[in-house]
Amino acid sequence: MRRAGNGEVPRAASKSGKCGPVCLLAGLLVLTCVPGARAVSLNLLIWEWDLAPSLAKAWTGTTGTDLNQIIFDNGERRDLLIANVEAPIDMAVIDSAHIDALGQRGLLVDQDRYPLPPESRSEARWRSMCGRYGVPYIWGATGIVYRTDRLATPPESWADLLRPAAALAGHIAMTDDEEEIMAAALGFLGRPMYSGDVEDLKRAFAVLKAQVPAVLTYSLPVTAQQEKSFHDRIFIGLGNSGDQRTLNMTSDGARPWRFVTPRDGAVLWVDCLAVLTRSRHPDLAERFVAFLARPDNAARNAIFLQQPPTNLRAAALLPRDMRADPQIYPPAGIPVEYRRPVPTDSLQLRRRIMSALVAIHDAQ
Repeated sequence: MRRAGNGEVPRAASKSGKCGPVCLLAGLLVLTCVPGARAVSLNLLIWEWDLAPSLAKAWTGTTGTDLNQIIFDNGERRDLLIANVEAPIDMAVIDSAHIDALGQRGLLVDQDRYPLPPESRSEARWRSMCGRYGVPYIWGATGIVYRTDRLATPPESWADLLRPAAALAGHIAMTDDEEEIMAAALGFLGRPMYSGDVEDLKRAFAVLKAQVPAVLTYSLPVTAQQEKSFHDRIFIGLGNSGDQRTLNMTSDGARPWRFVTPRDGAVLWVDCLAVLTRSRHPDLAERFVAFLARPDNAARNAIFLQQPPTNLRAAALLPRDMRADPQIYPPAGIPVEYRRPVPTDSLQLRRRIMSALVAIHDAQ
């Protein structure tokens, strides 16, 4: 349970185990009246365990400012909160595929107004993906997480997840994010992972529909693992590099989880730090962004997250074994696509596909 006032906040849950915009907003509003809270605090919308606790502590110790972390587990729910003017959010971690659209709506501060010193700037490819409204935070790949104590043979391709062995039936966790699940199916088919072609999407749906009887839950493994009804029942799932660390943290002392980048292709993504235009303390929020962008802090965070930093100076500070770890840096030779916005004319079909998968699953 995350607590307000010490750098963490409670995460409310609906009956499905996920927190929608309404319950998250209720939790956010509680932050405005926490007894004994500091006079000044910042609210950061972020994935769970996506910031090294030592950095949050160092920030508070240096500035005297509390950092409240509001947790989300789905990009669509995050975007709804960012758009909700009643949600007292100062900063958010946003993937590169959605940040420009949010910025164009006037919700995010133009970061060109706050240039970082040269040593804190990220690689050009990540700066380009985050654009005007974000500062690159961390990057990684979408792939497969699995338990080494449950699978005799490690997965190597999307087929191992989407056309699973019989022993994995009832032990697979996917996601309710239509972009990520469709990318996996399209990668399996050898098609562009962000294709908007109707026939491509229909073929991807057929693949995913055939997988439904083997799926335990359409929830990310890192989320489902923490639910009592699913704990210790998940053997394999759709995930991102770094998820193995979170899963191992919630595995009763054991560390059986690993991540693999499928040999038939994966998506490379970058998360960006953004400051909301409605922030109550915009200058302080920009100071926090610059604090995390420092090479030494970026390296500390990357080591905790077990994900690559976006800054080459920070990457040079990582332990050698981390830089050589294929769970963290995708192996050479694997085809990759950089995450980008999906074609807008395919959004409705993608959402219908995701809804159909969940409905078929729930009717089993």
